Amino acid sequence: MIDKPIRSEQRPSASAAPIPLRPILPQAGTTLVERFLLLAAVTILPLENHIPTVAGMSVSFLIFAVLAIYVILNRPRTLGVIWYHPIFIAAYAFIGVSTLLEFSSPLSSYETIIRFAQMIVGAMCVAVLSRDRPGLTAGLHGHIAAALWVSVFLFFNSYGTLNDMGAGSSFNEATTIRGGVDAGFQNNLNRVAYVCIQGAIVAFALFLSDRFNLFRIPLLGMSIFCLVAALLTMSRGAFVIGLVAFLAILYAYGVRRYGKALILISILGLSIYPLVPDVVWTRMKFTTEKDEYGKTEARAFIYTTAINHLSEYFVSGVGSGNYFRKWGFDKGFVRRGAVLGAHNAFLQVTIMWGVLGLLMFLWIIWCVYRSIPLRCGRDELSLALLSILVSGALYLFVTHVVYDKVYAFAVGMLVGARQGIWPTGIVSTGEVNTHRPGVDTNIS
Repeated sequence: MIDKPIRSEQRPSASAAPIPLRPILPQAGTTLVERFLLLAAVTILPLENHIPTVAGMSVSFLIFAVLAIYVILNRPRTLGVIWYHPIFIAAYAFIGVSTLLEFSSPLSSYETIIRFAQMIVGAMCVAVLSRDRPGLTAGLHGHIAAALWVSVFLFFNSYGTLNDMGAGSSFNEATTIRGGVDAGFQNNLNRVAYVCIQGAIVAFALFLSDRFNLFRIPLLGMSIFCLVAALLTMSRGAFVIGLVAFLAILYAYGVRRYGKALILISILGLSIYPLVPDVVWTRMKFTTEKDEYGKTEARAFIYTTAINHLSEYFVSGVGSGNYFRKWGFDKGFVRRGAVLGAHNAFLQVTIMWGVLGLLMFLWIIWCVYRSIPLRCGRDELSLALLSILVSGALYLFVTHVVYDKVYAFAVGMLVGARQGIWPTGIVSTGEVNTHRPGVDTNIS
């Protein structure tokens, strides 16, 4: 499968101001094999902690390794354009700065930086496979497929148990109940909830499109099903992420359609509320109240401790290795004998590498924001991609893991689509219906 040069017919819309484009590098359209690889990679991702490792390598690592080998051997010219995208340049700067700061700290550990670099490599591979509409569609369908099978598991595993628990009298009681229905996804419920939320918002974005008239009801049903499943994890972060992501979709969909949109959101809300067990709503709040052991909720505990020691890490950080091996213990970031992560990626980066590391991290976020095409509401694919990016940005506020593979898919699909589908930076109404199966597209 050798890259084949073709011509690009995409042009800026007449009403839009001219936008300077980088040199166009002609490439072949995605193949059936490439779409299957992307679909399978997204669908299998939630299983990465539940499939035995092979020679110490997780299944997700092996999948990304296969993607990397395929891309290097079959799409080297496309990769040659992708690797210097502004998002990746900002990521290289973040890696360099964090490495220098980590080197200067005691008990240096480069595991977090290495995993972040691996995530960036994975994002490049995903970008190559998402360079046209069929490739991007495969990635979006993978998010729905992953959310559906995880949602089925959650319903069979916990729905009946939670329904029998009643409403619960307090946040702490609801949290205790949550721990009792954690079987199958121990210590990872927030991540599972996020997977379900992504499937729900992608399905909802596709549901709004007029191009899926025959599948609109099934898509709405999938969205409701995945959203209820996400709430079964009793994750407050997932609840907020889902709410804001749905509002972002409706806003991008267009002000003129708000009447229709409000009806849709009302139907969605009315459908969900009676399906969710009462105990879930009891836990949907932020609290500083103490449990029977005199301890506050983990997130409130971490934030309070971090504020109290702000002056000690704000300038240059304490280092990743130092935080988890010594400094975190000494300053009290400990629960059950282990140092807790900050439950917030921005706070975690600041603790590890100070304000300079935070600025480099924010540069990546800014580049991602600048790469989002304008007028996303015109196209169901851009609308679904926008929903994934919004949820990903919000997920950074509830997790301390900056190298999660879900970011590789979100950033990779954005870069691939921005380069190959919407190179002008504007979603044109003509682009939605101009693609024909088997016709190649371009990377610019």
